[in-house]
Amino acid sequence: MKPIEKILRSLIVIGISLLITTTANAQYERIYYAVEIDGVLCGYATTDVENIDYKGKPMLETSDTVHLMMKLLGQDMNIQITSRHIMQPETHQVQLNHTKSKHESGNIAEALTEVFDSYALRTEAPRETPDTIHDIAGVIFDNSLGAPHIIKDFIQGGATEKSYRIYDYMRGYIADQKFTLLGEEDITFAGEEYNTLKINIYNSKDGTNTQTWVNTEDGMTLRFDIMNRSIYLTDESVIKKITTVDLDNTIFAKVGKNIPNFIKMTYLKVSADFKSSGEEITVESLNFPGQKFNGTVDENHIQGIFEIEPMWYDGTDAPPFPPDFREEESLIKYLEPEIFIESDHPDIIAKAMKITEGSTDSWDATIRLSKWVGEEISGAVPGGTTAIGTLNTRQGECGSHSRLLAAFCRAVGIPSRLSVGCMYSPWYGGSFGQHAWTEVYMGEKAGWVAVDATILEFDYVDAGHIRLGELTSFHPEKMEIIEYRLGDGEENYEEKGIPEEYNKILGPYTNEAKRDVLDVQYVDGVISVDIKGKIMLALHEPDEEGRMYAQLTNKVYFIFPEDKMLVVENTFAQKKLEEEISIDKEIPENFKALIGSYIIFQIQKEFRVIWEQGQLAMLVPDVDEARMLEPTEKENRWKDPMGDKEYNFMLNEDGTVKGMEIHITAELIKGATAAWIIDKTIEKEGMEAAQKKFRELWDNRALDLEKTEADMNRLGYKYLGAERLDEALMVFMLNVEAYPQSWNVYDSYGEALNKSGDTENAIINYQKSIELNPDNENGKLILEGLLSNENE
Repeated sequence: MKPIEKILRSLIVIGISLLITTTANAQYERIYYAVEIDGVLCGYATTDVENIDYKGKPMLETSDTVHLMMKLLGQDMNIQITSRHIMQPETHQVQLNHTKSKHESGNIAEALTEVFDSYALRTEAPRETPDTIHDIAGVIFDNSLGAPHIIKDFIQGGATEKSYRIYDYMRGYIADQKFTLLGEEDITFAGEEYNTLKINIYNSKDGTNTQTWVNTEDGMTLRFDIMNRSIYLTDESVIKKITTVDLDNTIFAKVGKNIPNFIKMTYLKVSADFKSSGEEITVESLNFPGQKFNGTVDENHIQGIFEIEPMWYDGTDAPPFPPDFREEESLIKYLEPEIFIESDHPDIIAKAMKITEGSTDSWDATIRLSKWVGEEISGAVPGGTTAIGTLNTRQGECGSHSRLLAAFCRAVGIPSRLSVGCMYSPWYGGSFGQHAWTEVYMGEKAGWVAVDATILEFDYVDAGHIRLGELTSFHPEKMEIIEYRLGDGEENYEEKGIPEEYNKILGPYTNEAKRDVLDVQYVDGVISVDIKGKIMLALHEPDEEGRMYAQLTNKVYFIFPEDKMLVVENTFAQKKLEEEISIDKEIPENFKALIGSYIIFQIQKEFRVIWEQGQLAMLVPDVDEARMLEPTEKENRWKDPMGDKEYNFMLNEDGTVKGMEIHITAELIKGATAAWIIDKTIEKEGMEAAQKKFRELWDNRALDLEKTEADMNRLGYKYLGAERLDEALMVFMLNVEAYPQSWNVYDSYGEALNKSGDTENAIINYQKSIELNPDNENGKLILEGLLSNENE
């Protein structure tokens, strides 16, 4: 899925520019702002101002910094955004803006804008040559100190509606924006009360509506709301209050229809209700060959029925390779580099030319490039972000994959663009999530053809893709699948039944160390693995070595020996080439290139290859002692005999090492934990059936007596965290019944009882817990508080 970080980053930067609009007479000191997404306080922003000398003239410089803590698909994707303005002290006319965003992974996107009298120059990193922006007369270049247009027209002039042309520093365009007065409102921030004008700002370029609250005394914008995000004035204490927001709640719409074999979906009819930002959307723009929409679009709020039946292209009448579209004016923008799509970078050009060498036509070249991106770039959040960043790190989410493929295509003359919208996936029992893929132009007859390298659809996209535009976002309210078709729709998998060779591998498998359970099922004609209820992963047919690769990625495969399941995951770690390494003379020449640090960007973990005791060794993250490596039969592939990992070193043509693939193997035993069985029974048959099932398992000793207590405790807390108190109480009660001599089960049961409001029984259980374990200090504190409240 494409995370919303690119659009979010732009909106936050715009927000800070709008928000920090004080008058010239303000006292310059650090100001703090809170950032909320979906009501979660997940970030803060600061602004600082100082007097500087710029090009021999006195100027003001503002430095704005935003810190965001976010998570997507279980991966942290924290972002820091900085925006620097240099402006004239009297007029606040901007002379320079430098905006930069940085992930914890080290990936950076930045843009520099210099403003002159009649034009502006804009440079996007890593490019060094600026683009010229003409026609800037009357254009507002926002800054962090003043908004004279709001003060003059709305506060002093009493306007109720005005339109302005405003420049977007991060996205590099001028947008017409309509400001409409919504009313006057008293509001309190950071303990102080303000009288404000509430103004709605409509951006015709990206279709967004923004609401701002402007102080009537000095024009300072105190609050800024857009979509599900809010930025508002606060104090320094915000730094200690922020937490991580799970973006899955923002960009996924659960539909309750699991289609693991969705990559074979040829038709989809879906009822949709969602909002979008990034560009203006119309009913007309949602209708094109392969996609029909019947409904309404009101300021980018889309409601209606989509029917998707993609036009599959077979390469007929494909343009020659290399093509020449330079004379077609409408295609020029799709042949040139842009922010995050650095198609003019020498490394991208060289790699694209090598991959496409010998291509028979432009379609053949596109498929080769798409296949390379899909197979060589590992899935990661946030990943490389930009095209060159993705090529260098070999990791990325859908946006990273799609931008790299677009850059490759442009580098060899094939017009290409991003296609952004949403896509059906088997996440969370079936859902639609924000996604990006790539479109390539294949001549006048075929037009724009969509491919999705991220999910290995190298020469097509399945019917689960709903296209909204090139710079859009997806903010779902509700989605419902009405009808869908796989393949030609004539297969009846229920009548055919389960193939005999698959019967023996179906069922649950348990990871004894982690106590995770994966469930192997046969759905819609394909073997699928339910990964802890988060995603149903469809598998390909086994290859000659018995490996069943996931349809979504070639980085994961499954093997099923007798009553076991082996899960093998392949992760890429890039070598840190910039570090200085002291190479011992005794190291054999063919091993010297392997020595050094290798980093997995999405989790910021570092592996280090060293030479110790006359052999190669690996320093593994969070492990103190080095692991001696043993060579395998395959060249440049080494095994950790004490762990579950193998390391495959990947060489460049000149013999240098670009990174290593880490092959991690997990072994699962056929069978399920009692907690997993109870969890499934609760969901399918209810709590009464679950109680009966647990007692039946207990009486028959059909469970792991040593580990069931901890398993059930985790299950109880899962329900407790989800505010499902009845289920939590039942699970903890069963644990007390099964393990009456365990102090911890009474402690947990007491916690759930207390949360449910049953103080009397909570006290009884905490007392029993402390009786069994007098060292339960936390239990004593809670019990003391409960008894104190009882006596009041």
